[in-house]
Amino acid sequence: CLALAELARRGLLLPDRLPALEPVIRSALVYDVRRGPHSIGAHVRDAAAYVCWAFARAYAPDELESHVAGLAASLLTTACYDREVNCRRAAAAAFQEAVGRLGNFPHGIPIMAVADYFSVGNINQAYTKVAPAVAAFPEYCLPLAKQ
Repeated sequence: CLALAELARRGLLLPDRLPALEPVIRSALVYDVRRGPHSIGAHVRDAAAYVCWAFARAYAPDELESHVAGLAASLLTTACYDREVNCRRAAAAAFQEAVGRLGNFPHGIPIMAVADYFSVGNINQAYTKVAPAVAAFPEYCLPLAKQ
């Protein structure tokens, strides 16, 4: 994921590769592997959020138009429900960057007012206040419910 993010950030990842990368990035945003009493995957989820942030900075809105709905839902699901604070905050920051730069994320500004970097920092608030507020928007209700 970090390699993809750096390639995208530097403009070296061509837009015609995006359809193949979107499912990979979406699955990386929820990557989790149990190893005994522990689980690993927080670094992968954090790096996947960085990829989304880099996509927002590197590509024009029309190049990401067909991927916006899936990436937005995945970022908000991670921002609301991830157990690691750095992953929740990274996903919220990537969503905020995409809303600001691209402007085509559904209900971007109203959601940014609720699901910002600081509000998702507290896991109780992320679960009980942010997630229900985001789920009130029909585009995000089903992805959040599936998680």
